[in-house]
Amino acid sequence: MPVQTTYPGVYIEELPSGVHTIVGVSTSVTAFVGAAPTGPVGTPVRITSAAQYARIFGGPLDADRPMGHAVTHFFANGGTQAIVVRVVGGGSTPAAPAAATLKAGTTDVLALDAANAGTWGNRTGGAGLEAAVDYKTTNPNDLFDLVLTLRTLDPRSGASVVAAQESYSNLSMSPGNPRYVNKALQGSALASVDSGSPEPGGTAQGSSTGQALATQTTITAANNTLRVSVDQAAPVDVTLPLGTNVTRAAMQSNVQDAITAAGLEVTVTLDSNALKLESNNGGPDSAVVVTPAPNDASKSLGLGLAFGGTEVSGSAGLRPDELVFAFSGGADGDPVGAGDVVPESGDGGIFALKTLLFPRFNILCLPGLTADDAQELGQALSYCAEERAFLVVDTPDGWPTDPPALGSLPALGEHGAIYYPRIIQVEQRPGGQSAELDLPPCGAIAGVFARTDAARGVWKAPAGLEAGLVGFTRLSEVTSDDVSGLLNPKGVNVLRTFPAGGTVVWGARTLRGDDTLSSDFKYVPVRRVTDYIASSLYLGTQFAVFEPNGPDLWAQLRLAVGTFMRGLFLQGAFQQSEKRAERDSFFVVCDETVNTQAEINLGRVNVVVGFAPLKPAEFVVITITQISQLEE
Repeated sequence: MPVQTTYPGVYIEELPSGVHTIVGVSTSVTAFVGAAPTGPVGTPVRITSAAQYARIFGGPLDADRPMGHAVTHFFANGGTQAIVVRVVGGGSTPAAPAAATLKAGTTDVLALDAANAGTWGNRTGGAGLEAAVDYKTTNPNDLFDLVLTLRTLDPRSGASVVAAQESYSNLSMSPGNPRYVNKALQGSALASVDSGSPEPGGTAQGSSTGQALATQTTITAANNTLRVSVDQAAPVDVTLPLGTNVTRAAMQSNVQDAITAAGLEVTVTLDSNALKLESNNGGPDSAVVVTPAPNDASKSLGLGLAFGGTEVSGSAGLRPDELVFAFSGGADGDPVGAGDVVPESGDGGIFALKTLLFPRFNILCLPGLTADDAQELGQALSYCAEERAFLVVDTPDGWPTDPPALGSLPALGEHGAIYYPRIIQVEQRPGGQSAELDLPPCGAIAGVFARTDAARGVWKAPAGLEAGLVGFTRLSEVTSDDVSGLLNPKGVNVLRTFPAGGTVVWGARTLRGDDTLSSDFKYVPVRRVTDYIASSLYLGTQFAVFEPNGPDLWAQLRLAVGTFMRGLFLQGAFQQSEKRAERDSFFVVCDETVNTQAEINLGRVNVVVGFAPLKPAEFVVITITQISQLEE
C-alpha cells in the first residue's frame, strides 16, 4: 500500500522481496501394506521405530505374513519414517474383534470390544485381553475401577507376560458423570464400549406424544434431591430419603407420590438399577429411563449393583472383590491375498494411503506380494506413478533364474525395481526350538534407500559396497558373478555376499532396465531424482496460482526454480565436469518464448526445466597392457 504523504519529511515503505524459497520434499518415507496381528484396519499410521510398530501392530508373524519382519528390516538398515496400513482378508469369513460382556447376574450391563479385529484379543493359553473390575472406590455402589490387560507369551520361555495395561479409576455407568465409562474408554488403545451396550441416561430426552411427558424430561440430582423437569410444567423437586431403613421400593413410592402431587400424569417404576418414568397418556416412545448423576443419592439407587455390589447406606465402605472378564470371539478372517492388498476396485489396501496429506509416501513395499502377482503389481506401479513414488518388488520363493519369470512387469513402468533373491532369518521359538523363515527383502532394500538418501542424496544409486544389508541370517540363494551377469541385463537387481563387504545390494536398475528397452529411466536414481524434483517444484510453486500472468511472475518463477536447481547442482546432483558449466548441467526457461499470448489466454504459465542426470558406473573397465621397452 502506498505511503500517504501529508507532511514534508522522510517516509519509509516496506515492500515484499518477491523471493520464494523451494524446499526439497522427503525422499524415503516408506509405506508398508499387509497383514498384521493387531492394529487399526485400513488406516495409515506413521511410525518411527520397530518398537512403535510392535506396540501398535504386534510383533512379526510368519513367512506367510511378513510385514512385521519387513518393517523391522527397514529400521535396522537405516529407515527413519514408515507408514503402515493393516489389511484383513476380504473373503467369506470376516475379521472381527474379540469381545467381553460385563454382567450383573444374567443381565448384560456393559459390552466391550477389543480395539481392532483379530484373534490377538482372545484370552486363551495365557495370552489375550482381559477386563478386571473392582470396587475399591469411595462410593462402590456407583463407582468402579476397570483394568484392561493384554498378555502375550514370551517367545523363548513361553511364560505369560503383560504386554500392555490400562487402568481406569472411579468410572461410572451414569452419562452425567465426568468419568462415564463410555467417554473414559474413548482414548483406549486396547478396547472400546460396544455401540450396543446398555446406556442408562443421566440426562434423558424422550420423544413422547403424550400430553404429560411432552417432548423432554430432564432428571438431575444434587444435594439428595431429584429434580424432574417436564415441558410446559414447573420443575418438581423430590427429596430422596437416605438412611439405614429406607428401601428402594420406598424411594420409588416417594418419587411417585411427589410427581402425582404435582399433577403430572407420570408413572414411576424401578427397573433394574434405574427409575423408569412413563407417560400415562401413552404414545410412541413415551418411556424414559433415567439414572441420577452420581452423588449421595446414587448410593441408594445402587449404580454399582450392576457389577455385583450390595446396598451400602451411610458412609460407603471399600469392597475388595474383583471380577475378571476374558475377551473371546476375535477372528482374523480369511488369509490376506494380493487382491486385498491391491483391490481391483481402487478402494482400501494401498489406496488407503490417499487419505494422507501430500507428500504421502516415497517408497512402497508390499510384503507378501511377489513378481508372480503381476496384475496387482501393475495396479501398484500405476498408483506409484500417480504419487511419484517407487515400488520395491520381491521375487517369489524358488524363483527361476534362467530365464527370470518377470512376465509383463517390465512393460508396466519405471516406477519400480525388482530384487533377487529372498532372505533367510532364523528365529528362536519357545522350548529352545528355532525356525527358519524365508522372507522378502523389500523392507531391508527400502532401508538402504533411506540410508543412501540421507548420506549421499537421492541421486546416488542405492547399491554398491556402501549398500550393506543387515538384520537377517543369509540369502536364500547363493549368488555369483554368473547369476548377476544373467539377471542384471534383464533389469533384475541381485543381492550379493562378498567376503570382506558382507551382503550388499549389487544392482540399481528399474523394471525398465532391460538393455533391449533403451529406457531413459533405466536406473533407479534417475527415476527417483526426477520424482524428487517434480514433487519439490509442485509444492514450491503454489504461490504462482492466480497471480497476474506476466513478466513479473515469470521472473519470480525463474528465480525460485533456478535457485532450487542451482542448489542441487552444487551438491553434485547433475552431470558436471571441469569444462561443463552450470548452464550445461541444467536450465530453467520461463519467459515469452514459452508463454505466448495464446498460453496466457488459456490461463497457463509454463516453466521448462531440464537437467543432466547422473547415471551410476555399473561397469568399471580397467585396461592393463605391458610396456615392451622403455624409451631412452
